[in-house]
Amino acid sequence: MGVEPGKVEVSSEPVRAPAHALDGAHCVVGGAHAFILRVSSLFGLAPLKFESKTNGYTVSISNAMCIYSFVLVTVLVLCTIFGLVAEINVGVELSVRMTSRMSQVVSACDVMVVVVTAGAGVYGAPHRMRNMLDFMGRVAAVDNSLGGRYSKVTERRLCALLLCILIFFSVLLADDFCFYAMQAKRTDRQWNVVMNYIGFYLLWYVVMILELQFAFTALSVRGRFLAVNDALALTARQVSVPLEKPKISSPLNIYAIRVAPAADPQRPANVSLLIDSGTREQPVVVRKSAHGSATLAVAPCEAVRRLASLHGTLCEVVRCVDASYGLPLIVVLISTLLHLIVTPYFLIMEIIVSTNRVHFLVLQFLWCLTHMLRMLVVVEPCHYTIAEGRRTQNLVCRLMNNVTDRPALGTLPSRVELFSRQLLLQSVSYTPLGMCTLDRPLVASVIGAVTTYLVILIQFQRYDN
Repeated sequence: MGVEPGKVEVSSEPVRAPAHALDGAHCVVGGAHAFILRVSSLFGLAPLKFESKTNGYTVSISNAMCIYSFVLVTVLVLCTIFGLVAEINVGVELSVRMTSRMSQVVSACDVMVVVVTAGAGVYGAPHRMRNMLDFMGRVAAVDNSLGGRYSKVTERRLCALLLCILIFFSVLLADDFCFYAMQAKRTDRQWNVVMNYIGFYLLWYVVMILELQFAFTALSVRGRFLAVNDALALTARQVSVPLEKPKISSPLNIYAIRVAPAADPQRPANVSLLIDSGTREQPVVVRKSAHGSATLAVAPCEAVRRLASLHGTLCEVVRCVDASYGLPLIVVLISTLLHLIVTPYFLIMEIIVSTNRVHFLVLQFLWCLTHMLRMLVVVEPCHYTIAEGRRTQNLVCRLMNNVTDRPALGTLPSRVELFSRQLLLQSVSYTPLGMCTLDRPLVASVIGAVTTYLVILIQFQRYDN
């Protein structure tokens, strides 16, 4: 997320990489990635051990944190279930959330989907984190090849955005919790309500952070697809321009363990890369010229070959992320669908009853908005990734039209044709468990389903009355 090929900040101090892999069991993270992993670790969604380094944090799977995660979510789930049973046994006369038989069913579904979502997120966290440590190595190799650099401004903005989302959600949860506690005070049950629902509200944090964790990962991958497409567009523009071979290698690569100053000014600095490319060829495809504009560091045919390889690597990363978050994503989507039915239901019922509880109406409206934003947080990063995949197809198609029947370009036409065949076999999309595709049409389908079920619920409520 901190990589901006077109907007590079140059600083005299040592540059830190936001995320890159050391090996299959360790990973160096920094910036917004370290922030979201720290918060996730607190709520059991990232059982990692953090070791402070000069270039960020070295993270690895921690057995102690795995035990902490499992114990935490198990205790919260049990507290929530016992609280739900206790609240149902009170009856509709004394309950503050379940004022009718229908609302008992709706509220029970509301609580259980949060329980299932949090459980799926935490119990599968060790497997997801192991996969993360694996695919971050591939992402670092892509960053190195495209000459990406770390932007502190971007990282700070991401941290600020994540913090604002968490603060807004915390205020909403606290307001909702206090509202029902004050409602129960009329029957002297405020402490019973606090004990019955404290686990439910804490599990809400787990659900929200799980969604932010996936969104951050998907946006990170999308940023690399964007960089590959920009490099491909640069290649298309420079097909007919003779390539000037650089005299020396780039003296700075921010995805490095150490950047040592060069003893000889005429020689580049010693860069110890985190990822060994496995070949002796120069891995950089795009470099910055003296005027700050991006240029190719290799011939166009070689650039197309390497970009096709990088695109294939990113497709593998997408499949890895999709497999890691498959079950949690399906549960999150079902949870969001049910909440988008339950919350407007309570809002409509409050309007029909007309008890003049303005605070309650505002709360339910904010929850409706929050659940819709939750859906967008999951879907929009995937939509942008799919859009970048379509952009790749468009660029390759246009490049094929321009290089066909031009023998002077050498092997470039055959390289472009191989790239186009690769695109036919590798799709860029998130399809959790093969059940659906995370794209904007899914949002329209959810809205249609919510409208249908709301009408059914309201009809049942009228019959119950």
